[in-house]
Amino acid sequence: MSDQDQKLCDSCHERPGTNHICYGGDAGKSKSLCQVCLMQDSELGGMMQRFQEAVQTGSCKYCGAPAETSFGASTSFLGDHYNLVCMICFNDLTEFVRQPENARLFRPDDDMVPHNVATQLADYQNRQAEFMKERVLQRKSKS
Repeated sequence: MSDQDQKLCDSCHERPGTNHICYGGDAGKSKSLCQVCLMQDSELGGMMQRFQEAVQTGSCKYCGAPAETSFGASTSFLGDHYNLVCMICFNDLTEFVRQPENARLFRPDDDMVPHNVATQLADYQNRQAEFMKERVLQRKSKS
């Protein structure tokens, strides 16, 4: 995407909106903010600062390498929860998610009662942990 095609910040309408924030649950709202406006927003700026500190000081939860990113959530309701990972493990996780059996966590024909949701989530997390354990062991055996 060229600089001319890049979306402007939804707040200042001056700089490129390089930070994309999704919110609103089922409503699927989102906004794009430049780094300046993001950091000026008291709630978002604080979350971003805590996130950056967690990544800078943390280790990959799978292989122990220095963290480079995270997947997870930070909300005033849930609090900060980061799954810190290095980029190699992040790429492995991306591969895991793209596998057909993992592409959709909840199947539309399932009866979506809490027990089924909890069971499916636990199964997904167990398969993900096993997949990552195997990948890390494969990398360690090659070195």
